[in-house]
Amino acid sequence: MAVCMLALTTTACSNSERESDALADAPSEATDTNRDVPPETNEFLEGDEGHSITYIRLHDGMHMGSASEHEARPALSLIKLYIATYVMEKGEYEDKYEALDMIASSSDKSAEDLFDKYPDSIDAIADEFHLESTKAGEQWGYSQTSTYDVASFISQLIDRDETHPVLVAMAHADPISEDGYQQNYGTAKLSNVVGSKWGWSNDKSINSSVSFGENFVAAASITGSSDDLTDYVKDEVTGKNLGKATERFLKYKDGEDVPPIETSTSETSTTSSNKKDKDEQSGKDKKEKSPSKEPTSESTTSKKKSADKKKGSEKTSEPSKK
Repeated sequence: MAVCMLALTTTACSNSERESDALADAPSEATDTNRDVPPETNEFLEGDEGHSITYIRLHDGMHMGSASEHEARPALSLIKLYIATYVMEKGEYEDKYEALDMIASSSDKSAEDLFDKYPDSIDAIADEFHLESTKAGEQWGYSQTSTYDVASFISQLIDRDETHPVLVAMAHADPISEDGYQQNYGTAKLSNVVGSKWGWSNDKSINSSVSFGENFVAAASITGSSDDLTDYVKDEVTGKNLGKATERFLKYKDGEDVPPIETSTSETSTTSSNKKDKDEQSGKDKKEKSPSKEPTSESTTSKKKSADKKKGSEKTSEPSKK
C-alpha cells in the first residue's frame, strides 16, 4: 500500500526480512563528520561504462565507489526522487500526495503528469543539491544522473530531515511496482536497509537502485538484469572493501598521503559467462584462505530469479510508446 503521509513524527522502520547478510554499515572508530575528503581517495571499486556504484557512510562521510560513479547514465525511475522532492518543496497540495505515491509504486503516469506540470523540477533539485551529473531530458524518461549524484542526494536529504516524506515513501515501497516489476533487488539486498528506490529500462537491459539505512547510503547501476545488479552490489559492498575504505579515509583525515588506487575496468564484465567464471574463482579462493571474521556478501546462487517472471516496464533514456 502506497504511503502518502505529509506530516511525519516518527522515524522509518527497518525491514527485518532482508534476504542478504551483506554488510552495509560496518562500525568504524572514525568520529570526524567532515565530508571534504576527495572522492578519488576511495574510488577503487569495480566499474566502467556498463556499471557503477557509490557508497557513503553517514556518521563520518566515509565514501567508496567506482571510478565510473560520476558518469551520467540513464536515470530511469531514480529521477522520480528528484521530481518528488521538488513537488514536496514547491508543489501544490494535492500533487504532494501523488508524488509520494509515485515513489512507493514507481508510477510512470504520475511521473509524466508531475514533470509536465513542473518541468524545472529535476534541474532545480540538481542545482539545489549540487548534482553535477544530473540533467533533465525533454521528457522525464530522457533524464540522466549518476550513482554518486543519487547517493549524495539521499545523504543530503537525510541530513536535512531523517524522516523526510520522500524517505518514508522509500521505506514503504510497494513489493511490486505499478506496472508489475518486482522491487526487491540491487542495493535493497544489503543488510540494515530502511528504504529503497529502483529503476529499470523498458527492455530490462539496464537496472539501478539506491538504498539507505541508519548509517549509510548505497547506489548502483548496471547494464544487465536485476540479478546482475544484486550480484554486483554484493561483490563490492563487503567487509573487506569497507575496511579498506575506512583505513584510507582515516589516513587522509590524519594528513597522510593517500594516492589513488589504480583500477582495471577492462577486467570487469557484466556478461553471465564472465560472471560465472568470477564466481567460480571466488569460490576457489575462499577455500584456500583461512576463515575471516569480517562479514561478507552471502552466496547468491539460490537467489537467482527468472527474468521472464518480471513483467511491466519503466522509462529509460527513450520513453515507452505505450
